[in-house]
Amino acid sequence: MKHIFLAACLAFAGMARAEGPALGEFLKAAQYESMSLSPGGDYLAARVPFEDRTVLVIVRRSDMHVINRLDPGKDGFVDSEFWVSDTRLFASISMKFGTLEQPYQLSSLQALDVDGRRGKAFWGNVIDPLVDDPEYVLTSDCRKVVKEECWTRVRKVRTDGLGKREEVVDAPVPNAGFLADRAGTVRFSWNWDKDDRQQVFLLRDGRWELINDENASGIETTPIGTSYDRKYGFLWSERKSGPDVIERVDFASGARTVVVSDDRVDPETLVWSFDGHEPIGAVYGGLKPEIRFFDAGHQHAALMRELMAAFPGAVARVTSASRNGRTALVTVSSATEPDSFYLLDTTSGDLKLLARSRPWLRGSAMRPTQPVEFAARDGVRLNGWLTLPQGPGPFPLVLLPHGGPFGVSDSWSYNDQVQMLATHGYAVLRVNYRGSSGRGRVFEELGYRQWGRAMQDDLTDATRWSIANAGIDPSRICIWGESYGGYAALMGAVREPELYRCVIGMAGPYDLPTLYRWGDTQRSRAGRNFLGRALGDDMAQLRENSPTTHAGRIKADIMLVQGMRDRRVSPEHLRAMRRALDAIGKPYRGFFPSDETHGFYDEKNRTTYYQSALDFLDKNLKR
Repeated sequence: MKHIFLAACLAFAGMARAEGPALGEFLKAAQYESMSLSPGGDYLAARVPFEDRTVLVIVRRSDMHVINRLDPGKDGFVDSEFWVSDTRLFASISMKFGTLEQPYQLSSLQALDVDGRRGKAFWGNVIDPLVDDPEYVLTSDCRKVVKEECWTRVRKVRTDGLGKREEVVDAPVPNAGFLADRAGTVRFSWNWDKDDRQQVFLLRDGRWELINDENASGIETTPIGTSYDRKYGFLWSERKSGPDVIERVDFASGARTVVVSDDRVDPETLVWSFDGHEPIGAVYGGLKPEIRFFDAGHQHAALMRELMAAFPGAVARVTSASRNGRTALVTVSSATEPDSFYLLDTTSGDLKLLARSRPWLRGSAMRPTQPVEFAARDGVRLNGWLTLPQGPGPFPLVLLPHGGPFGVSDSWSYNDQVQMLATHGYAVLRVNYRGSSGRGRVFEELGYRQWGRAMQDDLTDATRWSIANAGIDPSRICIWGESYGGYAALMGAVREPELYRCVIGMAGPYDLPTLYRWGDTQRSRAGRNFLGRALGDDMAQLRENSPTTHAGRIKADIMLVQGMRDRRVSPEHLRAMRRALDAIGKPYRGFFPSDETHGFYDEKNRTTYYQSALDFLDKNLKR
């Protein structure tokens, strides 16, 4: 396997550190959004973005010529693709409609063949492409609707959409998903009910067997794959105490065994066998990623160890492979560089760089990220990520609280916003405050009903830790967040008026009672139940924990940003915040595009947003 190491060294060889990229380079669309190898190993598929569309191309490996393409036209975007045979793939497409900049996904899939044909639109939710059965795919669809609930059924359908559909099995509960093994045998079904509680079923001897009911167990356990020999299934399972684990379930007996776990953190991501059906390990370890295999003797484990060793500090994973296992497409990602794509000959070990997704963003021009850990004021251990600019301190700091807040966490992986700031001269701190994912259900639920309270204390404690331990200038600190992070930014300025010089809030829910009246979360029973669990329903307390109530405490300079067609965090929050600021004569900068939703999609709007934010930070933090 020496070829793997040599090729990786050449590809990652560092040059003298370059000046940081310009803003436009961070915002520029990728050269390639994805790459995948056909099951026969003869073709590559790649998504290629242009200014007004994203095109899917098929490349013949023998001469690397483009032999077919799927162009959805102006304002059309190929979002994903997957091979359903050696010569055919399906693609999902989204389109822009009306005056909105956010594209919306179409309900059909588009077929594309390597021989130049563009097949008919395929209607159905594919749950398994059945790549070993080139004429068919496994789908689920709604067989009947009862009281606004869809009872789903699995069917085997021809890839051309013609002919009789073979009915396979009905779901045990409404609104259910399915998982099948590599032969197309359905093994699991699961759903979340109207109260946002999960149920999971295992199909044994033709009958559905309930293996997890969150109402009884208090945890979720989600099917993730099956073994190559089709004897076992795998579950990503929460624990009542401690981080999530990966379990193996015996299809014959139903017995469950933990195959990988950690005392402190959840698995970061899964590692898959070459066929993509079998999870064989999990990644742990942050900046020094480590794969822990379920079975150290698995046939692909040795090769994966070689790949990880060849790319120290990065994650190298096989993302697709030929059916015979001789050729694999390897995707490599790190904290300082976006994805690169390699072709691996598993027999000889030869590793060939196919393309970098964004070749103008090189690791040599970026700033390294380091893990940090500290205790919050009540003793809860917190972790996060610190990225320092080049040169001596003390440094100006931008604190970036992530959105969510629940089920989301910051990680070591490459982040445009972080590098944009760090190469511009700012230290960047990201914190996985209580409520973040990655450390089990208990840690996440520590954030319940703690908006503006313990969750906000965690961010304050992180800021003070950085002043004491990371060479941060205490007089030059700003906080910038989006969605929940936007709320936390403004609430930080309320709670700590002397700590932050400026705040940027993008699409933040600044008036918590408004979450019960506006936005898409409160429109469903599950969403309302979630709000009750996560925020509580004491409106007086919610008002007390809202930045709108305490606008007069804010001393920091303020910048507010909002897409005025946002359905997740309604612009009503922005209007309430502006009224509160206007009432006390507090000035603020603003950018409120009328054609954006929850996040910006138009390149000009994104450029205006980030350039305005950098100018705002420079005004407040640059000496």
